[in-house]
Amino acid sequence: MYPLYEDMLLNDEQQRIVLDYIQEVNFCIPGTSPTDYTVVPMAKYVGWNFRSEDLEAYAVGLLCTKPGYEKHHTFIRMSRGQLLAQAEAPRLPVNEPVLATDTLRMQRWRDTPTGPSRTGVDSYVNDDGSVPGVDMDLLQLEDVLDDIEAFDQGTLENKLTCQFDLSTEFGTLLAGRYPRLKYFEKEGRLLPQQCDRLHAFEKKATEMYDTLRKHHLPTLECLKTPEKRRYRQHNKIPL
Repeated sequence: MYPLYEDMLLNDEQQRIVLDYIQEVNFCIPGTSPTDYTVVPMAKYVGWNFRSEDLEAYAVGLLCTKPGYEKHHTFIRMSRGQLLAQAEAPRLPVNEPVLATDTLRMQRWRDTPTGPSRTGVDSYVNDDGSVPGVDMDLLQLEDVLDDIEAFDQGTLENKLTCQFDLSTEFGTLLAGRYPRLKYFEKEGRLLPQQCDRLHAFEKKATEMYDTLRKHHLPTLECLKTPEKRRYRQHNKIPL
């Protein structure tokens, strides 16, 4: 089985159809109006992406032009028939006008709704003179470990998070940010409070060993054994 359709490049007439539609259904991010948007000319076919999605569904990107909201991007679902101006075209349930950045898993660690306020080489420079990025390293390790604990207890707020998400996030952090922290600790470049946070994380991760193994998640012990399995083996999702 293959996708029914491909992404669609929208001409001026089709973009006008989208703009008319969002005004008709009063689609907008809070603080804006339906007339504050321009259309991203490439409609993405999403009917193939999700089992619960309508096979005719497309996602049309919308860029806000209201001063102060320029980076507030969103999208609206429309059917292929609507975009092609077909008579009696099916209309899909209107989705909530969420910020595009809200779908990014890194958004929780950004300091503004539309992304980090600082970018570039000085993004993580601190006034205390500590190693740039260390506090973010620690925060991500702490937060994801807390997510795993909540996932195990069935109290995780984001119900869409699954074992694969946690495995990817925690495995990536243990492979990248954690060794970086251990290096700076060895070199004596962590502040005392940063060392305390690192040791607290290690203590909790060690205490949660059985929980991590229960959900087929990486542990600190995994870092002591070089990976020798082939790609297919160590990326297989447990059933």
